Amino acid sequence: MNSSWLKRIATLAAAALILIFVGYQVYHANFVRQKTETALYKTAEQTITVSGYAVRKEQQVANTSGGVLQYDIADGDRVNKGGIVAHAYQSVADAGLLQKKERLTKEMKALQSLASQGSYVDANAENIDSLLGSQLLSVIMDAHDGDADISGTRQQFLSLLNEKQLSTGKVKNFSARISSLQQQLSALASSNNGAELGKITAADSGYFSSTVDGYESAFNYNEIQELSPENLKSVKPAAVAKNVVGRICSQFNWYFVCSVSAADAAKLKPDTSVKITFPFVSTKLINAEIVRINQKTKNSDAAVILECNAMDSSLINLRHETAKIIINTYQGIQISQKSVHFEKVQQTVMHDGVEVKQSRMVEGVFVMYGIEMKFKQIVPLYSDGTYLYCEPNPDPSQLYTKESIQLYDEVVIEGKGLSDGKIIE
Repeated sequence: MNSSWLKRIATLAAAALILIFVGYQVYHANFVRQKTETALYKTAEQTITVSGYAVRKEQQVANTSGGVLQYDIADGDRVNKGGIVAHAYQSVADAGLLQKKERLTKEMKALQSLASQGSYVDANAENIDSLLGSQLLSVIMDAHDGDADISGTRQQFLSLLNEKQLSTGKVKNFSARISSLQQQLSALASSNNGAELGKITAADSGYFSSTVDGYESAFNYNEIQELSPENLKSVKPAAVAKNVVGRICSQFNWYFVCSVSAADAAKLKPDTSVKITFPFVSTKLINAEIVRINQKTKNSDAAVILECNAMDSSLINLRHETAKIIINTYQGIQISQKSVHFEKVQQTVMHDGVEVKQSRMVEGVFVMYGIEMKFKQIVPLYSDGTYLYCEPNPDPSQLYTKESIQLYDEVVIEGKGLSDGKIIE
């Protein structure tokens, strides 16, 4: 075989390879099946995560009696000025003895009250079962809530059970039990144990906490709105005296203060409402208002001051915490950011009685209808960088296409040669 034949064969082979390559590109651009994703209705939150401090108007509570404390109220409970927050005893055994006295006294008084009701118990028999069911639910709910004091709801449930026994005739009275309780209380009263050293009272009305961390005076509550990012960097707790056993938060409103970057500060506006959650403490959402954003320049960090008015056993002990600020909540049709395209769309409008064609670039997506592809306009509400959330029912005056994206549309998120009206075989 001579060289001319070899050249001709090589040329034909090269040409065939070129044709195959071109054919593959044409096929891939026009006939490869498009990858789609179903448009669904979703909720998205615009949030920023910060680290800051809870600031309250509070004062420390001191124990001047010494000894062992037995607290009368739980963290987060409200106490009046002069109200007792704790008792001091010589030892743990003495404190436990008083608890026993209180428990026995409560039980005896409850039984004596029930005995004095007489005919009322019989008249109320029909309602007892429903009351028992409701009270049992309260006990279960308090038991699941780690911050709740279950003793009160438990005692009410036991009182209803005793009432049911009387109304059904299972017992005639509780005289024997009352007599036994009186004997136990007399025995405890005759002993020299259980005497208290003193009472710890609240100097002001407010919410009580048995936790003290030294930050009580780290901020000036009355000047908190003037706080700067530099102030937050230099915050340090003070030493706590050994006889300090709690604190009183005397104002219902309190603040959460934090430093944020310039980019995050631009997302916030003063005098607007937001929600806060403290993920390492509780899942509860707290309403708050942005009262101040203190920032030297638009490119500098800012101190954000948020005012809150919720209080419970977990919130009273917040101090230096991570918080998630929920700026806005959006509900709309979720689509992938990859599916968004800008297409030139023509629209015919009337101008001075004459039809005029106008064209503009429109943001939208390509949607599959069987083998046909359609371009639909979108009206974005919010983007998280991965997904876009669109208005499900946009105002017709905003639209340049016949249809906007709808729930359950099959949106093209990957493909080539996309065009309105294209038929995919």
